[in-house]
Amino acid sequence: MAFVKENKIVRVVLIILSQVAFIAALVINALAGPGKGPFQHSTGNISAQYETEITPAGWTFSIWGVIYSWLLLMNLFLLSWFCRGLYSSPAVLPSEFFLSWIINMILNSTWLVLWDRELMVAAMIVLALIAFTNFLMIYFSCVGLDAHGSWLKQNHPKEHLCIIVLVQNGIATYATWTTIATLLNFTVVLSLASVSAANAATTALSILLLEVIVWFSVENFLIEKHVRYILSVYPVVIFALSGSLSKHYDSVDPGRNAIFSAVLLALACIVFVLRLALVVWRHRTQPLFCEPNSEVLMSTSR
Repeated sequence: MAFVKENKIVRVVLIILSQVAFIAALVINALAGPGKGPFQHSTGNISAQYETEITPAGWTFSIWGVIYSWLLLMNLFLLSWFCRGLYSSPAVLPSEFFLSWIINMILNSTWLVLWDRELMVAAMIVLALIAFTNFLMIYFSCVGLDAHGSWLKQNHPKEHLCIIVLVQNGIATYATWTTIATLLNFTVVLSLASVSAANAATTALSILLLEVIVWFSVENFLIEKHVRYILSVYPVVIFALSGSLSKHYDSVDPGRNAIFSAVLLALACIVFVLRLALVVWRHRTQPLFCEPNSEVLMSTSR
């Protein structure tokens, strides 16, 4: 019993700290955007200074507003979940999820400082770690739903839906965008290392192509039942590539990377349609979260 109580205390502390970390990150982002407070430049000015052949148009970065709004809704849901005593018994979102979130928010703020100081290599590494911790959170949420999803859907169907829509798809949106941002940052680093702008952009697009192919294969054939309802990945890729093409595509004389981006955009649209079709078919023929987990029922009845 002492161990369980200790776990619950740690869990409560992590949940509270995750909320504090998110609020702090929002404040720091609000200062970094226009370059106020400790920041010397606006984030947009730095992006313009280190523009690449695949840097999206300015309007594309409005996705940060969507991401933070989504994450705000997620955190409000988690806060209400906490206040209603639903954070434990069972712990659908494990403590590791909240620890990863705290680390992610610290990295988020750190990246803004490094970007402002134009420390591009360090900024790229931190941005990659942000994406990594995002995928960790997706992993922990999938583990929790795999163990307790049936019980949650039966007893708290609205909360079950909120975890899928707000938590998993919200984090997936954030993860996808930070992955793409890491590639943009990588392009800048390559250019600073005397790689031609065209080759640097082609390298980043090649990595993105590989990531799309690998993710489509993994999510549909290896871990399908765990990530079935995560659908926000491809819309982010489509949005980013559309922003890049709107800025760099010249129909009279399209460059190599513009053509590559157009092909990649078409591929992303195709795999998104295929993904939706597979999800609908499997939802009808192989439904998830239908059988309550007997171990969870026993633990919650004690």
